[in-house]
Amino acid sequence: MCLFARELLRLDRLIISVSKNPFKAPADASGDDRAAMTDLLVDEINAAGSFAELSVWELQQPGPSYTIDLLRHVAALHPGDELVLLVGEDSYRQMPQWRESREIAKLCDIAVFGRSGGELAAASCGETLPPATLFDFDMPVSATEVRRLAAAGQPVSHLVPPTIAAYIASHGLYRA
Repeated sequence: MCLFARELLRLDRLIISVSKNPFKAPADASGDDRAAMTDLLVDEINAAGSFAELSVWELQQPGPSYTIDLLRHVAALHPGDELVLLVGEDSYRQMPQWRESREIAKLCDIAVFGRSGGELAAASCGETLPPATLFDFDMPVSATEVRRLAAAGQPVSHLVPPTIAAYIASHGLYRA
């Protein structure tokens, strides 16, 4: 998704932040492990030309992470830059529940990568969801599926880059 977003949105920089999402159950991977895997992802993305970077700012904050705080932080670090928030369709649908959700669209453009096709996401736009650019990105990969397979001892190398699959295996992540 990151490489497609780079081309489709003509991004100059991609900041991948590791969060402490208050809407998700605690993962079987520590913040340090998630940051390490994200750093491996950044390396994979940058193999096609350097533009991605890891941010652990959210992990360093007390309490849960909120997108609005991250956006304000990034805007302060990069004043004058046009910000684009990349989200999956499932996250986009939850945006009305996010902290200060109406402020998010004031700080950035929103790009939604849908799993079920653009028509489903577009049907909800304008009601309670902020305006967004919708991309039909029918990619059957989800973090939930990766964790489920890893917990069952199944390979995940067909769903994630080899370096991340090796990290998950060598650190015994997501095992029950």
